[in-house]
Amino acid sequence: MSADGVGSGAGRWLLVAAGLVVVATVAAAVAVMGTPAARREAKLDDRRVRDLQRIGVAVDDYREQHDALPPDLATLAGRPGQRLAIADPVSGTPYAYEITGERSYRLCAVFTTDTAEVLADVRWSSEWNHGAGRQCFERRSGKGGS
Repeated sequence: MSADGVGSGAGRWLLVAAGLVVVATVAAAVAVMGTPAARREAKLDDRRVRDLQRIGVAVDDYREQHDALPPDLATLAGRPGQRLAIADPVSGTPYAYEITGERSYRLCAVFTTDTAEVLADVRWSSEWNHGAGRQCFERRSGKGGS
């Protein structure tokens, strides 16, 4: 074989090896980080949880001031100086709020991910763990409340 033949074969082998390394690296990154669509869904669910957490704080504030739970989320959102997201960031569907007792209530939202499968960079605590689909959280207002 000529020197050109050996060099050409070695060059092809290096090209194939480099291609395999790139493919393996991309596959590993997707496996560790998730697909861009999955990361987007997890971030949207993170926002939904943060919205519900803020609603819980607003419910506690309202109850402290009025000695009663707010009748609905619109009442909370309409308070002066209040900037409160009360609807899903994608669909625009209002989050569900239901009074279940004198100091207890339920908040619900529709999630697209399951926290058991979500990446570790999402920031909610275990009390906000959820599956995919409509999930509700039982809350209690007041000391040791939400």
